[in-house]
Amino acid sequence: MKRTAFEIIANQDLSGKVFLITGGYSGLGAIHAEALLMANATVIVAGRNEQLQLDFQNRLKSKPNLNFEDHQLDVSKNIDLGDLQSVQEFAIYIKKKYTQIDCLINNAGVMFTPPGKTKDGFEMQMGVNVIGHFLLAKILVDITKRQVWLSSKGHIRFGAPRIDLKAITDVDENNYVTRARYQQSKLGDILLAKQFAQKHPHLKAVSVHPGVVKTNLGRHMTMGKKILFVLQHPIALMNMLEPEEGAATQVMLSIQSETDLVNGAYHADCKVIEEAESARNMDDAKLLYDYCDEVTKAFQV
Repeated sequence: MKRTAFEIIANQDLSGKVFLITGGYSGLGAIHAEALLMANATVIVAGRNEQLQLDFQNRLKSKPNLNFEDHQLDVSKNIDLGDLQSVQEFAIYIKKKYTQIDCLINNAGVMFTPPGKTKDGFEMQMGVNVIGHFLLAKILVDITKRQVWLSSKGHIRFGAPRIDLKAITDVDENNYVTRARYQQSKLGDILLAKQFAQKHPHLKAVSVHPGVVKTNLGRHMTMGKKILFVLQHPIALMNMLEPEEGAATQVMLSIQSETDLVNGAYHADCKVIEEAESARNMDDAKLLYDYCDEVTKAFQV
């Protein structure tokens, strides 16, 4: 039996600490938020769907054993990570409202989307999972003490090729392999965590593979692709984690002591594990960071 996020958080008192979770209205993010609220933290939860936000609030209010003050849960501003202006506006709002973010959890993500681009012209998975989160992290970097980036074992797919900047903007509908773009985006998350950790001395940054979890992340998959996924990954699907199990590692990383946290490391099952060689290439980490910095510069404040 895997440890759960609630077991990780048990007996913790996070009074006075502030956490920011993207994509926190459902799935892993919602469990992470609930766990932090149990420990008296202040939790900023941001997503782009107002109905999901209302459903999330109602679920929390209906839990008999979860008691928290209204000011502890901040859902006052939504964010669309596929729209850099939305990211900018959200980040400015947060900086005006808070003087410190103890941990930014870059939890939101899309997977196996059909061919398409974000409002700003980036391939959808790279635009949301990498570019949008980079801009948020960069604007908030001076008030942030720690970052947790949600990655995936999927970064090793297709032989774990190195980061390809062309994958960020090029979308050819006749030659588009959505799983390959997902691989690149999750590789990008690991590389950015490492580069943020190296470039900003005051900051700790880590990445995490939560496991194969029962969430709605695969909502963009066609029925045919879902059947193919089942056939290709039968063992993983038989051992799928509940969301409270999948969120355990990211919860641990968000509250772990400074001395125990391994800066820049990649984690799964509540421990440091080795990532693919392409995810350890610090030249590529710098290349990706600098690229993201350049293409988002007009939105940085």
